[in-house]
Amino acid sequence: MKKTYVISWRSRIGPAAGQGKRRFARDEAQRLAEELNREYPGFIHEAVDTLEVEPEAESPEIAAAA
Repeated sequence: MKKTYVISWRSRIGPAAGQGKRRFARDEAQRLAEELNREYPGFIHEAVDTLEVEPEAESPEIAAAA
């Protein structure tokens, strides 16, 4: 199983947010995020796949030509 997931976190009360550097397998990352949410309720932790690619927005020239 590939280790492509990291733990992303954000504060529930302030603008603080970040992402861990250590990579995990999906199941391990999800389990760790749940554990961190229990231990640190002031933060929201999520397992995020670093290989997911967001679709690129069309450039204005391409959208205008369509």
